[in-house]
Amino acid sequence: MKKLSEKTGIKKEQILYLLLADVFYAMALNLFYVGNKIAAGGFAGLATVINSFIPIPIGIAVFIMTIPLVIVAWKVKGAAYTLMALATTGVYSLIVDLLSFLPTVTDDKLVAVVCGGIFYGLGASMAIKAHMSSGGTDLLGKVLITKFRTLTIGTIQMAIDGTIVIIAAIAFKDIGAAIYAILAIGVCAVVTDLMNKGFNRAQMFLIFCDKNQQEISDAILFKMGRGATAFKGVGQYSNSEKDILMVVVKPNETHILKSIVQQLDPTAFMVLVSANEIIGEGFEDTNLTETMQEKKMIEEAIAADDREK
Repeated sequence: MKKLSEKTGIKKEQILYLLLADVFYAMALNLFYVGNKIAAGGFAGLATVINSFIPIPIGIAVFIMTIPLVIVAWKVKGAAYTLMALATTGVYSLIVDLLSFLPTVTDDKLVAVVCGGIFYGLGASMAIKAHMSSGGTDLLGKVLITKFRTLTIGTIQMAIDGTIVIIAAIAFKDIGAAIYAILAIGVCAVVTDLMNKGFNRAQMFLIFCDKNQQEISDAILFKMGRGATAFKGVGQYSNSEKDILMVVVKPNETHILKSIVQQLDPTAFMVLVSANEIIGEGFEDTNLTETMQEKKMIEEAIAADDREK
């Protein structure tokens, strides 16, 4: 039998990260948010509002709200992507409801905002590491960006969460509910950023080598699994030629690269530049806005070009 990764392209590590994310989400909701009526964005926030008026489990409510979105997403993003999002939403909903026995540990809303935001941020960081759609408003954002291409995923997500916060304030007839929800979203964002240094950030290194450039390149390629671009430069002060390597790594790989360079060329000069977004192999999909129709057209054009050759 084929391994799971060969059949679906999903690794066991991704599944583990996603399960951890769902557990953290469930703990944030059940321990802090739901009992204090804090609707911190997303379908879970909307489900928290609904749960306050109708005794329907949060997980079931989230899953029901996802179904019509799945129908739309099927046509836009394709069957494989959509079914995976539906499956992950189902697992999320199940875990949230299975842990619904957890008590609300505090009635102090400020404490709930901070603690819940920490748990939710930890969950978000695990979901990012999983590199899989968690469904819900994440799936909604991926669908909407195919229609509103001048916007970013972050902007769309902020608009969705903002709308849900407003709905919560109106439903609870309490402006404080909106303020606490905004604070919870803020804490979550800070924790997520601290855990991952941003959703898709990376570090770009310019390494000016005096020696062992090839050894450094080989170590980056074979030990880190990252590429490097080499080019020549001339130092204006010394008027001598320099070997320069440009390397892009994820924040948690920075110390590995520094160690490699330090060992192979202690005199190397390194410049670190933070990159807000990196798109391409090993980082993020090259085209989030691509629809199934466009993908088909591109594939047909490539096939026609190959036939002509």
